[in-house]
Amino acid sequence: MKLHFFKRTWPKPKGQSLVEMTFLLPILLVLLSGLIEFGFMLNEYLSIQDAVRNAARFASDSDYAAAETVDASGDLPCDGLPSNDVFPQQMCCNRTTDFYRQTACLVNQELSLLAPEVKTTCLQTDATGDCIYGVIDPNDGDTSKNDIILSVFSVEQGTPPILLRFPPASSGNGGEDGWSYALAYSGYNTRNQSSKFSTTEVRDRFSGSAPSTGVLLLELFYNYAQKLKLPWITAFVPDPVTLHVYTFMPLVSAEPTPTPIP
Repeated sequence: MKLHFFKRTWPKPKGQSLVEMTFLLPILLVLLSGLIEFGFMLNEYLSIQDAVRNAARFASDSDYAAAETVDASGDLPCDGLPSNDVFPQQMCCNRTTDFYRQTACLVNQELSLLAPEVKTTCLQTDATGDCIYGVIDPNDGDTSKNDIILSVFSVEQGTPPILLRFPPASSGNGGEDGWSYALAYSGYNTRNQSSKFSTTEVRDRFSGSAPSTGVLLLELFYNYAQKLKLPWITAFVPDPVTLHVYTFMPLVSAEPTPTPIP
């Protein structure tokens, strides 16, 4: 008996891949655009982080004790003489002996080198019109705006360590909030941000057996404006996004002065 086998054939699908791609393509585009946008933001975050660290390294060599006296007197050498020599103009930055203003100027100087990748407001151009000195605009943003916050700690060995925070709250620009660049900015004079670190939190970072030292805390609040501004990203991520970078740096000139033996 001879058996006959019949091969069953199925109809070939038509357009199946096209339908699958129709469903998957929007999802892939959303993911890809999100990766691109967050890539831009991460790149700027790393750039401003490097700028803050470089500025803090320079500031760590400054003579804080001398600047502290200038802060207390309130008589700063670049307040209105001449009338355009005001903070944070480059002329003021070149003349001031105020530690906090000097450090903020260093941050702006580093950020100027990153323009236009990092958004700055140009205050001085060269003969060809190219910007040679720019600063972050304290008025940039909606509710959360740009600012540079500085705090200096004099740490005395002990269990727990004894911390003095400068400038003091009595100076009008200091205390637990830290020194504010926006509050010192001539013509703006409004605090935008406050330090994210309390004195207690900083003290908890030190061991009671550690030697007495001085420390600079430098913080930068920077508004990143989204590059693509796509509605499916701005619906979930605010535009601009406030980036917060900070660094702690030793500051030898802020070490507590030992009491002399009588």
